Amino acid sequence: MELFLAPSSLPQRLKSFLRDQGLSGTYWKKLKAAGALQVNGEIIQRDLLLQPGDRVAWTFLPEPCTLEPEEAPLSILEETELYLAVDKPAGLVTHNAGKERTPALSRRVAWYFQTHHISSAVHPVSRLDRETSGVVLFAKNACLHHMLSRNRLEKTYLALTLGHWEQPAGILDWPIGRRPGSIVERQVDPDGQPARTRYQVLGEKEGLSLVRFQLETGRTHQIRVHAAAAGHPLLGDTLYGTPGAPGRHYLHAWKVAFREPFTGRPVEITAPLPPDFRKVWYNKQ
Repeated sequence: MELFLAPSSLPQRLKSFLRDQGLSGTYWKKLKAAGALQVNGEIIQRDLLLQPGDRVAWTFLPEPCTLEPEEAPLSILEETELYLAVDKPAGLVTHNAGKERTPALSRRVAWYFQTHHISSAVHPVSRLDRETSGVVLFAKNACLHHMLSRNRLEKTYLALTLGHWEQPAGILDWPIGRRPGSIVERQVDPDGQPARTRYQVLGEKEGLSLVRFQLETGRTHQIRVHAAAAGHPLLGDTLYGTPGAPGRHYLHAWKVAFREPFTGRPVEITAPLPPDFRKVWYNKQ
């Protein structure tokens, strides 16, 4: 990673400059000890006073990966030295831990890192339910994971819901908590955590609505719970409204937007609608 102290800036201590970029004091010490930090091309192992125009460069430290890699297809949407964005298919969990051998997107990413000589553990910044498809973002080291997790991710979903929405757009502002007796299910609960979801109906066909949802908070099953509470559960959602429905619930993480760490560059990553979603919607008259 390479950054410059702007020519218009005042002189600044190196440690302070790195802290302003989001690097912790602990990470600064590790970079120094590893000889992974340079100023104007020279390895630096002490704090010093940067001058305007100085070039600061560092190499992120390698991390061991504890996941069991899984050789399987991986649909990459975007990759930089900081992150990897992939398109998760429905029916696959995002992450499992340690040496578990059940299929998981994180294990496929571990295989990709291994075969492309990327010395990083697997750090999912966002996670999707097993049946939800779409964009999942992975940081390429723990430091970046912390920075991206702290950075606001704007998440936009597309879903097929049952029935006609009386209001074509609005905000669902209902707290969400655990359903008593269940470790998985959630419900609207006045004593739960605040939860806000923006929605806009994009189209209607034969009792189905195509709806865009934007999360303002990030509660477990938030869209599924709010849609069901509004009287419009997701098509195929056996947990919150359509028991015995075949297939999967039709929820797709369509877009993730954020500002890239260090550069502040605005980033938007989108995942195309999967074939099963398109087939259900476009086959309707």
